[in-house]
Amino acid sequence: MKTSLPAFTLKTIWVACLSWSSAMALAAPADDVKALLEQGKDREAYEAGKAAPDALGTPLFDFYFGIAALNAGVPGEGVLAIERYLLQFPDNRSAQFQLARGYFILGEDERAREEFSNLVASASGNELDNINQFLDAIRSRESRYKPTSSAYVELGGGYDTNLNSGTAEGQVAGLPLGVVIAPGQTSVRQTDFFGTTAAGVQGVYPIAPGISLYGGGQVSGRFYKRGNNDVFNQASLSLQGGVSVLHGRNLYRLGVDATHLAVGNQAYLNLTTLVGEWQYQSDQFNRFGLSLQYADQAYKNIDTFLDLDKTVKVSSGADVRDSRLTNLTGFWTRNLAHPWSPAFTLALNRGEEKNRKDRPDLSRTLWGIRTAVTVQPLPKWSFGAGLGYQTSRYARDFAVGLAVRKDDYFALDLSATYAISRNWILRSEYQRVEQQSTIGFFKYSRDALAVKLRYDFK
Repeated sequence: MKTSLPAFTLKTIWVACLSWSSAMALAAPADDVKALLEQGKDREAYEAGKAAPDALGTPLFDFYFGIAALNAGVPGEGVLAIERYLLQFPDNRSAQFQLARGYFILGEDERAREEFSNLVASASGNELDNINQFLDAIRSRESRYKPTSSAYVELGGGYDTNLNSGTAEGQVAGLPLGVVIAPGQTSVRQTDFFGTTAAGVQGVYPIAPGISLYGGGQVSGRFYKRGNNDVFNQASLSLQGGVSVLHGRNLYRLGVDATHLAVGNQAYLNLTTLVGEWQYQSDQFNRFGLSLQYADQAYKNIDTFLDLDKTVKVSSGADVRDSRLTNLTGFWTRNLAHPWSPAFTLALNRGEEKNRKDRPDLSRTLWGIRTAVTVQPLPKWSFGAGLGYQTSRYARDFAVGLAVRKDDYFALDLSATYAISRNWILRSEYQRVEQQSTIGFFKYSRDALAVKLRYDFK
């Protein structure tokens, strides 16, 4: 016997089919946007979402479209989409994080901080690292309109293959026969383990929109293990202060730096530097700048020794090196849109040092170039590498009948940094230095490896 479905049942099935078809139709744009995001095609994902306006208001679509808009540089649309999603699913942590990120991109620091702070208490692993990075960035930006301060302490140690920038024993190249470096002299290349200490504080105080006073200070020390190397121990105190002006994409700074350096527990150098700087942020990826420095270098005579056994004491005669140094540096920094956040820097400098004690053989012109790159392949890890060259040409012959001094300085530096937590940072550093010179006293090579543990007060 044949039976037929009631009319209301057929209608119900028809409505259900229509609803299922509509849901599938709306799910398709969300899947397309998600697929493009997973391929790293943020702009294409955003454009695909814009091409499906009927899907707006669908939670899944809003979620992926919001992320695509943030990544593509359209944060206003992204925030609105994620806010709509959170109205339906207020406990979704991923959406909460993306909303906080959107507020950060829009420059709404207070709202961004509130959203990130709501997440940080229960966050862990990579999520916690990412949140802390945003909170630190917010705090840095706040210095534009509210007083901020920070401080740090650091301990470290390492090994230096030429702590005194010394030379090999024997005849000195570029000098008359018989001028030799004898075994046991303090100018002979020395190797040793060392320890380092450092601490610093800095602050920013806004006085008007875009105008701030800044200042800070640091103390540091480097101490060698072997007792007869204590004549090379160093300690320094540095103070900085000035004013910065932010106008549109331009940042201007004018300040004074003062540094006091002691060697072997004796005052050795007072360095006072007037600094003027201009930076221009052309877009989110490129920054250009110029820095002009004018420095007064005042040396002090100290007691030192010709030999490591400290039997022959002499005066250093360092005060003949008093000089004024002018240096102009131009730089370009390029950030790349890549998951590792690579940043590339290229800098050029040109300078002139004029001796103030009628010693033209100690006056020089100099120029240099440096390139560096940093990457962050993992949230807790960052790596850096730099390569630099500087040449110095002196104004007159080193001594009557001898060559004019010319130095060529090369430096390679590598670093690896691990963020143990938001406050604790572990950093390893390696540097290779080689200086060629027409006068053998100033020709040397050096390798230094150090590991440092730092705590930041935030």
